[in-house]
Amino acid sequence: MTASDRLRQAVLSLAGILEAGPRAKILAALDDPDGDPVEVLEEIAQRLRVRDAEQAKLLGDRNLQLNLALDVLRTRDRMAAKQAEWDFAASLQYSGLPQDFPPFPDRREFDLHAGMVTAKEVGGDLYDFFLLAPERLGFVVADAAGKGLPAAIFITLTRTLLRAAAEKLEQPGECLRIVNAMLCIDNPSLMFTTAFYGVLDTQTGEIVYANAGHNPPYVLSAGGKVHALAGAGALALGVMEDALYPTQRAALAPGDTLVCYTDGVTEAVDASGALYGEPRLAAALACYAGEHPTEVLTAVVADVDAYIALTPMADDVTLLVVRYNGAKAGAATG
Repeated sequence: MTASDRLRQAVLSLAGILEAGPRAKILAALDDPDGDPVEVLEEIAQRLRVRDAEQAKLLGDRNLQLNLALDVLRTRDRMAAKQAEWDFAASLQYSGLPQDFPPFPDRREFDLHAGMVTAKEVGGDLYDFFLLAPERLGFVVADAAGKGLPAAIFITLTRTLLRAAAEKLEQPGECLRIVNAMLCIDNPSLMFTTAFYGVLDTQTGEIVYANAGHNPPYVLSAGGKVHALAGAGALALGVMEDALYPTQRAALAPGDTLVCYTDGVTEAVDASGALYGEPRLAAALACYAGEHPTEVLTAVVADVDAYIALTPMADDVTLLVVRYNGAKAGAATG
């Protein structure tokens, strides 16, 4: 076999890997007596380079599409896991909160309503209330630092411990002291919560209370005057194991209302970033003297909502409102 024959055979072999159209053209050039096998080889090589470049681009496109699809799937899975965590946190936060109002329909010495409007992210707010004895109503509002599942777990633990302590200890300060010590025992995440815990004597109107770094509640008198409950709050719960929480006292006259709230109310911001603030809250409350707690709570939430307008809520808005009607109100219907 001559060199020319070997070259021709090599060209034919290479032409076999081309598509039908280009292959036919190459073969036709080989059959031409005046054709140059070297030129044919160069044309084959050029066509192969073009084809390889096209295939490389196609492969690159396929790899890009595959990587994008994998990114979408990973993002979806992360979002699903995160959503599941948020859903569980929300469920945990709400599971222990009283939802039925009025909670004690046979009691006339007081009226009570509480509620929470949640922000986009699950926070760590808490409200709770319970009868410790026929004439002693316990109530608490708390706000754990942080968001999501850790805050929901911490605030739920706080509620459980406080309820257990309240059943055994009469002084609110002692309750908070014990709860704080328990929260500090195993707290690697350094979580903490503010809390206000009070007990209303439904016969006398006296309130004994303790404050762990929480916003002091407002007293709305029957005559329309508004003032913050006296007494500075001590350390938040979970900060220092041996912290003390003094028990303090105040008195409600018949018709007076106690308004407990979390800082999601006063720290709500408008479009310019200005805080809703305590003065605006006090002014809003003054318009609802003597009203049922449901009306007071609804009015405050509506005022906060109007203030922030389209600005997203940054924190939960939580309120617990108790109106003392007096022992005679209970006796008159007893």
